[in-house]
Amino acid sequence: STVDEVGEEAAAGVSSIGRPIANTQVYVLDAGLSPVPTGVAGELYIAGDGLARGYLNRPGLTAERFVADPFGTPGSRMYRTGDLVRWSTAGKLEYLGRIDDQVKLRGFRIELGEIESVLAAHPDIAQAAVIVREDRPGDKRLVGYAVPAADTVLDPQALRAHVAKTVPGYMVPSAVMVLDALPLTPNGKLNRRALPAPEFTAGTTGRAPRTPQEKQLCELFAEALGVEQVTIDDNFFELGGHSLLATRLISRIRTAMGAELGIRALFDAPTVAGLVERLGVDHPEDSYGVLLPLRTTGSSAPLFCVHPLGSLAWTYRGLADRLGPDYPVYGLQARGLLQPERQPGSVAEMAAEYVAQIRTVQPSGPYRLLGWSFGGNVAHEMAAQLEEQGEQVSLLVLLDAGAEYAVAPDGSIVEHETLEMLLQSLGYKAGDVVGAEIGGEASAGRLSRADVIEFLRHAHADWRDGDEARINALVDTAQNNERILGDFKPRRCSSRMLYIAADPARTGDTTAADKWLPHTDGGVVKHAVPYEHEAMMSPDSLSHMVPLVAASLRGEA
Repeated sequence: STVDEVGEEAAAGVSSIGRPIANTQVYVLDAGLSPVPTGVAGELYIAGDGLARGYLNRPGLTAERFVADPFGTPGSRMYRTGDLVRWSTAGKLEYLGRIDDQVKLRGFRIELGEIESVLAAHPDIAQAAVIVREDRPGDKRLVGYAVPAADTVLDPQALRAHVAKTVPGYMVPSAVMVLDALPLTPNGKLNRRALPAPEFTAGTTGRAPRTPQEKQLCELFAEALGVEQVTIDDNFFELGGHSLLATRLISRIRTAMGAELGIRALFDAPTVAGLVERLGVDHPEDSYGVLLPLRTTGSSAPLFCVHPLGSLAWTYRGLADRLGPDYPVYGLQARGLLQPERQPGSVAEMAAEYVAQIRTVQPSGPYRLLGWSFGGNVAHEMAAQLEEQGEQVSLLVLLDAGAEYAVAPDGSIVEHETLEMLLQSLGYKAGDVVGAEIGGEASAGRLSRADVIEFLRHAHADWRDGDEARINALVDTAQNNERILGDFKPRRCSSRMLYIAADPARTGDTTAADKWLPHTDGGVVKHAVPYEHEAMMSPDSLSHMVPLVAASLRGEA
């Protein structure tokens, strides 16, 4: 279906499969069947005159592989190849591997072919392979294998560093083994079962705890992550940690060690070796400030991420990790978390405060803004205000943010959802509270703050007097956010917009983005991810979204 000239080379570490032949169309699509930008991996689909009718006497497989072609004439179909490819800047397809090689490790969805291509791009490597090994039950690790080019000597640690320059930390192999040759099956394919087990060294697995305090922290890290053990150099977020687990860990540290830490301390120092130095130094309220630094270093301009309805920006930590070290990332959080008496009266007022905050970090543009749900509306208003101030907004990313909202007559729904999120972060469920004999009466199965506060007062060993005020501030702020959103009318701005829709049914529906067309002159690039709105910051969803966001930050989409 594609053809290329012999002798033409693709980028190092990948194979070029050229361009489509006559009367053939090829598409590189994401999980929502939207075209991906140049340089971003996607699945290859083929359509055109030469398409087969299906598999003989296999209707199930035919229905799975031959799907409706949304880009063709009504009734036309396309073939889902299962091949992982990307478009090169020269307009050619580059083969990266099979979708079947996609694995899930500690909550992250990983394309092994993508890591292999990065490893093979090293000038001293002739061949490379990457697999997931489980040499100890429950201990899955990424392991790389490399065959050196002629007359070269490979340093495994240098190879890991080479990969780390290109991919996020969770995609860096725990070890890279140097082999004389890759083992092959009789038909010449890689024999993955014959690849040897890695020999982990202290440099790979990290240092053992040196003090009783470090030992206790290592145990608490392992408990929160559900792993057997961690070293003082293991990164909490690279081991599958996320904002909810981080909240539980901070709570456990407070209970077990009597140490007052905020979640920001873990964002800044995600290893035991780093966090132990913050004990007794950091103030917990740093985690609730309006401007939350998630990564302050990087060669690129910052990405500023506005909180959803729940007011906290902690959820963007996973996004920051996956974007990689080149991108500084800052979260914006509601003022009412620390100053509940100063709730903004409108989205415009909130946006004005956030604009002032981001200008303390980046005095002039171009700016890059992102908002999920409620935060998308605030980010759009920030873009309009920055343009009024003579600044440029080069990118506005909206994650399933509606342009029109209907506000509930009371705030009970928002209160329930906010409290449910709080309970999850502490390791409880709504069912633990609703209907319990705790002196409150639940209404229609919904959580009330009085019930939750009373439940936590008895069930949570490290309850503090200030926690009740924090819960009330969290709920009040979320309800105020819903109120001001009901009065919000988007204005027009000129920024380039990337819209990513939640599409759990995998219909490819991105029509929600069309509601923003009257409010932007910069055009809208639309994509979908196959997850619910509430799960858009989950590790699986981020695996789909981050390449799209990164390509837009690079100006490629």
